Amino acid sequence: MDRVLLDTNIVIDYLSATRERHDDAVLLLEGLFDSTRMEPCVLASSIKDAYYVMCRHYGTERLVRMRLEGFCEVVDVADLDASCVRAAFSSPEPDLEDAIVGEAAAELGALAIVTRDARAYASSSVPAMDAVEFRRRFADAL
Repeated sequence: MDRVLLDTNIVIDYLSATRERHDDAVLLLEGLFDSTRMEPCVLASSIKDAYYVMCRHYGTERLVRMRLEGFCEVVDVADLDASCVRAAFSSPEPDLEDAIVGEAAAELGALAIVTRDARAYASSSVPAMDAVEFRRRFADAL
């Protein structure tokens, strides 16, 4: 099965109904959940980052923890290892955090990175696109 790496902003959009792109993230994830050819994948570090952002926004740690735990039950949570971090240091990507995600996507053999900031991954060997573009490009597999 092809892995589709979800950036942290997609995770937050999916779990936060008040976010502007919530509906796009929901349609994306519903398609991936139903797909027999692709599976959604998130980095463990994205769960940590989503937890931080959502706790600040909602102020209810227990609720955020429960939502993220449920989310982790339906997606593949991938470890972020030292080789990705080391490779990111030599990446031409100016933002180290984005370089790490790009390197992790390549190491995972991801089909794509789905993000709200595709330009951040311009130097990644894995194509990056937003949820709408991903659904358009891969409609036959969803």
